[in-house]
Amino acid sequence: MRISVVSSLAAGFILAVATACGGSAATQAPPAQASHAAAAPTCASGLGTGQQVGVANFTFTPGTSAVSAGGTVTWTNADTTAHTVTFDSGPDCGNLATGASTTVTFPGAGTFPYHCTIHPSMKGSVTVS
Repeated sequence: MRISVVSSLAAGFILAVATACGGSAATQAPPAQASHAAAAPTCASGLGTGQQVGVANFTFTPGTSAVSAGGTVTWTNADTTAHTVTFDSGPDCGNLATGASTTVTFPGAGTFPYHCTIHPSMKGSVTVS
């Protein structure tokens, strides 16, 4: 009898909590966010022919670049340590070793801030028109 009473109380408590929290086992999906997948930049290893950004002394130089839609920007690491080119709302181009380059193509307009995930104080942006 004691186990039955405890079980009934526990079941009642769970039902009361579930009802207070919305009463449904289903969860709501988060609101849809605007997608910029068509305009997302893409990374490729190697040296490109577009805008050039140097990586040295823990700085991206120049810190801001401007290209037309379809244009490219290439980052070349002349520093003594690895860095990344990681877009705040886009791809991470991976580790960029000393002497290595990565080229990013920007298919659509927008402003694309980026940073180094290893050294977060390193920041820059690319504006595409």
